[in-house]
Amino acid sequence: MNLDVQKSVDLSAIIKKPYCLLLAMVGLAITSVATAQDVAEQTVNSAVSDDIKRIYGAADAPNIQNMPIGVFDSGTGGLTVLEKILTIDAFENQTNQLTPSGDGKPDFANESFIFLADQANMPYGNYPVVGKEEFLEELIVKDAWFLMGQKRFRLDDSGESGERYTEVKKASVKAIVIACNTATAYGQDDIEKVIDDAGLDVKVVGVIDAGAKGAVESLKGEDGTIGVVPTRGTVLSGAYPIAIRRIADSSGQAQRIEVIQQGAFGLAGAIDGAAEFILPDPKNNNARNDYRGPSMTHPEVTIRQDILNRYDFDFRGNRMLYRDSQQKPSELQLNSVDNYIAFHLVSLMEQFRTDESLPPLRAIILGCTHFPFYKDVFDKELERLRNYQEGDEFIYRKHMAKKIELIDPAYFTARELYQSLAADARVRPIGNTPRTRGEFCITVACQDGKDVQLNASGDFTYEFKYGRNPGKVTSNFRAVSLDARTVDESVLQRLQKHVPNVWTLMKKDAHQRTISDESDTKE
Repeated sequence: MNLDVQKSVDLSAIIKKPYCLLLAMVGLAITSVATAQDVAEQTVNSAVSDDIKRIYGAADAPNIQNMPIGVFDSGTGGLTVLEKILTIDAFENQTNQLTPSGDGKPDFANESFIFLADQANMPYGNYPVVGKEEFLEELIVKDAWFLMGQKRFRLDDSGESGERYTEVKKASVKAIVIACNTATAYGQDDIEKVIDDAGLDVKVVGVIDAGAKGAVESLKGEDGTIGVVPTRGTVLSGAYPIAIRRIADSSGQAQRIEVIQQGAFGLAGAIDGAAEFILPDPKNNNARNDYRGPSMTHPEVTIRQDILNRYDFDFRGNRMLYRDSQQKPSELQLNSVDNYIAFHLVSLMEQFRTDESLPPLRAIILGCTHFPFYKDVFDKELERLRNYQEGDEFIYRKHMAKKIELIDPAYFTARELYQSLAADARVRPIGNTPRTRGEFCITVACQDGKDVQLNASGDFTYEFKYGRNPGKVTSNFRAVSLDARTVDESVLQRLQKHVPNVWTLMKKDAHQRTISDESDTKE
């Protein structure tokens, strides 16, 4: 096996936080967090929530089978993974055997799910970029603890007194799917260690090995380059090159595989409407001072003036913001998802022009769960680049295979999840239909939190969000219902279009959830 990795990072070099800080992650929204010194004096068992130990300590096999499956992401992108889980048919469900065409029935048809989007703290990929890996790891463990706990909040419109957060019940989960590449890279080992050391039995499945496996399989033994387009944080972790190397080595095939990465800085945030990366309805095309995405003046993620024609940016409708003139700008800022994708794919292909020895690009891993929402845009942009000419030369075509596979790790994640549940006899029995199949939560910034800095949209400012330090995950955000009050209409429209099975669950279960909220509040 000849496997070379471009821009890879040794995972062992990543600085891990003191284990004691991991143990502070208890409860729903971190209503209180012990200091590092306090937690250091506690044993693993005393640091873990008594409620969580009671829940899992009392659960016998039938009860565990009936628990929901937990899925979390830094935003709504993880719903693409849940969509695949809802629709996958890869097994004969009576025997749990993997088959080429399944058995005609969705593999998870009897399961229920709880989804968490940690929108208040997204995008996760920026934390490692600004040196906040330890704080990110705390957020990730907090997500897992939320899914394992039995508390969430209801957001009430309370008239004169403003917003209130009413505590209500939720179910605990039997398995956790980390539907986020950055969270998998920085937090899966932490979650598993805390769970194991606490003597709990909850399975954890991430997306990175799944994506790496899909990419290696797509090469079908041929030489080729695998492109990885994740967040910059995932690039810094080195997780994908390491996983691809390990899986390729274990396959026993002798082809040459190269890996190049393009950290898609700002793209996930733009997809979920983060104000620092995209402005939904700008009044004009003037460049703004609070923009954080790629630009002509960004020191690391620079829009190159010498290749502006190659990007072919769309300037219509203020999709690009600029300073001075459009023809000769002194500053350019991306203001549409399509332009973000164009910038990052051109940047990926420029790596081939820098190193002509690379074999052709055969697969691209969509290394953030937000990106499959725009798979058609990726395909369209790749086709444009294939046919892009300067003079008589197609400058990228020789570096591109005739068919470039776009790898969505979701399918392989869903497959691994089913195999994990089946191995431990935790698949929910056929005919044992849950009351409701979906519960969807999202974190929001507390509007009245102490020392919280909010922007005009009511979200954490960039400076506050990425200025927090380890041990400071406090109660300034809450997990509430994911609905029209907590996400933009454009996001809901995207979900309706791209994840129809998830959308159906969200609509079908909304009424039942309202009834449950009212009942739980009265108890």
